[in-house]
Amino acid sequence: MSIAVLCALLALGASLSTSHAAQAVSECVKVEPEASARGMALRVRNQCEFTVRCELRWSVRCEDDTAETPERPMSLEVRLAPSHAREVLASGEACGERLWEIADDVWECKEMR
Repeated sequence: MSIAVLCALLALGASLSTSHAAQAVSECVKVEPEASARGMALRVRNQCEFTVRCELRWSVRCEDDTAETPERPMSLEVRLAPSHAREVLASGEACGERLWEIADDVWECKEMR
């Protein structure tokens, strides 16, 4: 899968929750992916008027993985005050020198109370 396709899929990520508050959060938090030499850089920007906690989850698949290869689930959590942003890295380091791809990515942000 190409980096461009991965970026497009990640950009389409949405909150897993269907509550009214979660929908409002998904409208004011932006996750912007950008390919980098070490992985997928993700800029998480909080444009909400309140602090949010975001969890980003994905799996790493390595070249030559088989159906029996255990999944490599990864996740990061960020907390952002209003009008703040942070860049995180979804990396393929688990594959060493082999080719890799990021799959099954999703992000979810919630208001911190």
